[in-house]
Amino acid sequence: MKLLAIRTLVLIALALLFLAGFTVFVGRYLHSAAVWAQHPSNRHLYQSGRLKETGTIYDRRGEILLETKDGVLTFHSEQSVRTAVMHVTGDRGGNVATGMLKVMWERLTGWNLLNGAYRYRDKLSAANDLTLTLDARLSALAYKELKGRKGAVGVYNYKTGEIICMTSSPSFDPQNPPDIEADPERYEGVYLNRLLSAAYTPGSIFKVVTAAAALETIPDIEERHYQCSGKIQIGADTVTCLVPHGDVTLRDALAHSCNVAFAQIAGEVGADALQHYAELAGFNNRLTFDGIKTAAGKVDVKHAAPVELAWAGIGQHTNTANPLAYMVFMGAIANGGLSVAPEIIARENMLPAMTKAEKRILPTETAEKLKEMLRNNTLAVYGESRFSGLELCAKSGTAEVGKGKEPHAWFAGFLDREDFPYAFVVIIENGGTGSRTAAAVAAGVLHAAVAR
Repeated sequence: MKLLAIRTLVLIALALLFLAGFTVFVGRYLHSAAVWAQHPSNRHLYQSGRLKETGTIYDRRGEILLETKDGVLTFHSEQSVRTAVMHVTGDRGGNVATGMLKVMWERLTGWNLLNGAYRYRDKLSAANDLTLTLDARLSALAYKELKGRKGAVGVYNYKTGEIICMTSSPSFDPQNPPDIEADPERYEGVYLNRLLSAAYTPGSIFKVVTAAAALETIPDIEERHYQCSGKIQIGADTVTCLVPHGDVTLRDALAHSCNVAFAQIAGEVGADALQHYAELAGFNNRLTFDGIKTAAGKVDVKHAAPVELAWAGIGQHTNTANPLAYMVFMGAIANGGLSVAPEIIARENMLPAMTKAEKRILPTETAEKLKEMLRNNTLAVYGESRFSGLELCAKSGTAEVGKGKEPHAWFAGFLDREDFPYAFVVIIENGGTGSRTAAAVAAGVLHAAVAR
């Protein structure tokens, strides 16, 4: 009897060990099966260490961005295009975390958890292809406009969410990759998609967030007048402007990017309200779309001292902004306060069919007031002639990033046109004045976007 009890306990222990092992295996399979399948020893997908075949990636105009020929990944036929969209397609080494070769690898190679490598007679079907929302040649033009400077350009349709232009610099030709280690300065951060995976000090583009908070929380803000003598003392610190702006309203202060006025406005808005409206604008959150997660911009003023709050309202302090998220915020203003989530994969590729994700972040009335102010920026400061026919609404930013360094240059906004509902962002690292360098890039890209 005692022996039977011992044997029963042993069998129970073995059963429990089996169940534990099985549970661990299933957990690891669900978590790591895609990684295991990608190993070059998998003969269903690889031959002599090379992928046998992938689905084809097309841009919105049907141009082939990526395909497999004779077991070799082959990119667009033109070097300028494949370099410009390398951060979208990915590279052969799988180093670009946000590239389609990484994000959509399972679909492109014909593999899933249920069926494993589901090739039919060792061939892929059209179901493994991808059509992107991207205009590859517009992205190539944007890359050219950056002129080798580190930075990024994005354009998206704020009604549908389609990203039509995305490029990040520096890049390289994925068809003929260079020896990156031999020139680390030139290729610093080359695998990083700066539109998606970076966050920068925003400088004066953040004043749009402060203006939104002011319109919502200060009843007579549109009638208020502020005196700018070129500087203002806050505690032991001094906030300065490049020139004295004299008597300014909120509208004037945004157009002429008056630090003195916005330092005072931030103080009146208060830390809690500024924090709240920054988070409505997408700060402190990562956007997630089509399997991609962006970097999160940061605003933290809950316990800020008065001078820190002033600098934060101007777009300095510890503030950072993700370029794509800020572009989406600008699109929400254009869209009457309704934010439409971005997408890079054409909706018809997705099963089940996806609908656009919308979220109200501002009341329509507030969005319309901001739109009018941003339009005034172009008419009063940036110059309508530079953006003729675009109905441009925009804000520039010149973000200080430390002594001895050129500031980051920003230009962000949208076209107030029903036929071309485009929001955009340009960021150039250490690019100088946003209204000059970044605005010039934006002008070239937006004129081309409308012409195409």
